[in-house]
Amino acid sequence: MSRLPVCEIFGPTIQGEGLYSGHRTMFIRMAGCDYRCSWCDTQYAQSVSQAQQLLSEEEIVHLVNKRSCGGSRRVTVTGGNPCIHDLDKLIGLLHQENYVIHIETQGSIIPPWLYNADHVCLSPKPPSSGNVTPVSAFDKFMHSDTSKELKLVVGTEEDYIYAKQIYKQYPSYPFTLQACTKEDPLPVLKWLIEYATADPDWGDNVKVLPQLHVLIGIK
Repeated sequence: MSRLPVCEIFGPTIQGEGLYSGHRTMFIRMAGCDYRCSWCDTQYAQSVSQAQQLLSEEEIVHLVNKRSCGGSRRVTVTGGNPCIHDLDKLIGLLHQENYVIHIETQGSIIPPWLYNADHVCLSPKPPSSGNVTPVSAFDKFMHSDTSKELKLVVGTEEDYIYAKQIYKQYPSYPFTLQACTKEDPLPVLKWLIEYATADPDWGDNVKVLPQLHVLIGIK
């Protein structure tokens, strides 16, 4: 029986980032990541060895059902980077239980099962992270039919330029500029709002947001 390294399963709560910010969801946080970002807010999920539990796909679905109590049919799988694992069976079982599956990833690895997700939030990492995600890693996926959005963390002017370069390549997708929350997010958020609202290069499909869950102090 296969086992997956799981840091935590929690919810129902709200999505704190991106297109679905404020929407109700369950979360499955996988352990393990191929990046080590300087401002990572989930360092407890960077290594597979940090997993709280090694669970079968059936056990994960059982826990999601138990904790959701019918309160949400949306499940967000995050990390770490969930794409370092084989989640094909897990997605299939969750779909059998009528869950809508959202995946959060930086786009550095695009496994075949990712195309079976109902929605993917791609969050390429900018220069300030120390792990810049190359566009070539996820370009093919961007041209697929899978529902998707782009979310770029911005903490510096260099990050802002990187985000604009990504946007110019994929201007038709929902796009979020997310203020970096390494320290106090409000000064960065205000600076980012000022820059983005005065910049004619952005379309009206672009949002500027904080990490909502961090701002209001919930998980």
